[in-house]
Amino acid sequence: MRIKAVIFDIEDTLYDSSLQMRMARLNAIRAMIESGLPMDLEAGYRRLEEVVSKYGPHYNRHFDKLLEHLGLRWNPRVIAAGVVAYRETSQAYLKPFSDTIPTLIKLRDQKYKLGVVSDGIAVKEWQKLIQLGVHHLFHSVVISEECGAIELTSKPFEICLKELNARPEETIYVSSRVNRTIPYANRFGLISVRLRRGDHRAEEPESPDARAMYEISSLADIFEVLKGLKH
Repeated sequence: MRIKAVIFDIEDTLYDSSLQMRMARLNAIRAMIESGLPMDLEAGYRRLEEVVSKYGPHYNRHFDKLLEHLGLRWNPRVIAAGVVAYRETSQAYLKPFSDTIPTLIKLRDQKYKLGVVSDGIAVKEWQKLIQLGVHHLFHSVVISEECGAIELTSKPFEICLKELNARPEETIYVSSRVNRTIPYANRFGLISVRLRRGDHRAEEPESPDARAMYEISSLADIFEVLKGLKH
């Protein structure tokens, strides 16, 4: 089988987004406490996680909702302290995995077309790729918002494959998020590869179509998958 293209997810695939989010939220709560939030760090972090789980990661007023859920009046100083700490920490932890750039460069050197398909808000996902220093390595980047939805659907895969001039059976999709992304890749006929990293490492498939065809523990392992597919 000849593979022409490799498409990647972003979160916990190109960088450690689990660690980034955990530290950003923790430091945000710490800053909010220092600015007057009346609770301890552990309890505050736990309640913030509950808010994020309820409203989703793309919601932009988590700290406002946290105060509301705690029965506290709106406090712009406390919220601003959380926002600043969150942004500064998030930026500090937005670094590629050590094998990300070497793997992408090697794949390009071997003449594979590279793409990104991910859910989320397009500008924010592009910001991640640019700060990671990898945006210029991809031949196609398609974010779900560009297709009319924040959550992933099959449409971004369709667009990406067209831009890469590749068929599904000629294309690998790599992601750590087994239940959020792998099902769409499988339904579209791509060769799905699960990367066991981040908070999704121990997650089990919730449906048959969430089961990836291959599993790897580092991005560099993709070359073993490619080698096996050649035979």
